[in-house]
Amino acid sequence: MSFVVARMQKLKANNLVGLGNHDQRKTSNHSNQDIDVSRSHLNYDLVAGRTNNFKTDIQSYIDERKAGSRAVRKDAVLANEWVITSDKGFFEQLDEKQTRAYFETAKQYFAEKFGDENIRYAWVHLDEHTPHMHMGIVPFDKDNKLSAKRVFNREALQQVQDELPEFLQSKGFKLERGQKNKERKNLSVPEYKAMRQELETVKADTKKQRQEFEDFKKSDFDVTNVETLQPRFKKGYVLVKKTILSK
Repeated sequence: MSFVVARMQKLKANNLVGLGNHDQRKTSNHSNQDIDVSRSHLNYDLVAGRTNNFKTDIQSYIDERKAGSRAVRKDAVLANEWVITSDKGFFEQLDEKQTRAYFETAKQYFAEKFGDENIRYAWVHLDEHTPHMHMGIVPFDKDNKLSAKRVFNREALQQVQDELPEFLQSKGFKLERGQKNKERKNLSVPEYKAMRQELETVKADTKKQRQEFEDFKKSDFDVTNVETLQPRFKKGYVLVKKTILSK
């Protein structure tokens, strides 16, 4: 069975411009080689219209909703971005409508737990190797005070990891929670993507090696014609017949 993947990163004002350009595909040149620009038109925002410019629109939303008149600190976390996905095999079993329903359902969970209006964007990317959603949540607490430390504390993060799989299961998606491991490093989104890309590379190499082995077994190579030599060793070297090397 496939696993739910939910990873979060904190976003400050100086992160929002670059991230917005990436999530909204505002540039044609991408450092991420996994992006297929010919498919970028398939991407969509589940809360379209709430945020056109990540930095100015999110800052405006905070200024309009925050309690009190005190200015927001320059180094404050303005949004927490969650990346929601699963493995490629899971999405291969879903059609376009079911894929959208998966991300809609995940968004519904976060909306009920952290406030629907606080979700300022929910970009679903279908132009990369595996479908995934970038969802930005402004961390307002129940008193409309901006505090990522309170809203997304350790207990809240643990609840997301426990509850999100159950919520998706209740809506008919065959997924389970990842293994609990207190010693596991909590990867940032870029680290997670790099790890996922490395895993896919390993899988591709393994598949290639298996195919080469199968091709070799189908070849006409006759192992009975190979001369078996008694190996002789000398100071870490293997001595072989000179005639073999000259062939």
